[in-house]
Amino acid sequence: MDRTFHGSRTWTLPVAAAALLASTLAAPSANAVTLTPPPPGYETCHVSGQQTICTGNRVEPGHVEPTGFLCFEGEPGEFELVDVSQSAFQHATRWYDADGNLVRREIKDVWAGTSWVSSTTGEGVAYHQSQTIIDVLETPGDLGSVREATTGVINFLVPGRGAIVRNAGRTVFGFDGTLEFSSGPQAILDYVNGDADALQPICDALAG
Repeated sequence: MDRTFHGSRTWTLPVAAAALLASTLAAPSANAVTLTPPPPGYETCHVSGQQTICTGNRVEPGHVEPTGFLCFEGEPGEFELVDVSQSAFQHATRWYDADGNLVRREIKDVWAGTSWVSSTTGEGVAYHQSQTIIDVLETPGDLGSVREATTGVINFLVPGRGAIVRNAGRTVFGFDGTLEFSSGPQAILDYVNGDADALQPICDALAG
């Protein structure tokens, strides 16, 4: 996964970012250097000193995807949390060195119409998500050497109660998926790491 919620390593924490990073459509280059790996087709590139910088915006379509997170697991009322979204706006930038090898990329995204929904009742808890994902390649051009830092916020909201679960702060993952740093409340990451109570307020809200 991916490492981020809608693009990070904490969940499927990855959906929009995964689609962006997997794109192999080459954008127009500003010089004769072959860019490795090529940027996606919606990015426009220009030369800046010894670097090539590519930027672009796009709107990703929404999705309906199971999270794999179970509420009241093993009990008669067990149900899965399903992630539902309408769209996501992304602003992406990537930097290539003088040899045309990718050294850094950044994705900023804001999601709209998002909620986690009960797989049995269809009732949902809305959430707000905005984040910035920065990948630094320790070996230029080699996507297997990415060190990924994610900052942002995911607030699950219930009218009249405010944010019942928060995932906010910063995480850093090494190229092998090892968590190197974490700050702020990270409820989703806590759940993935074995804290079964981290998402319980969402389960309780959907259980009525």
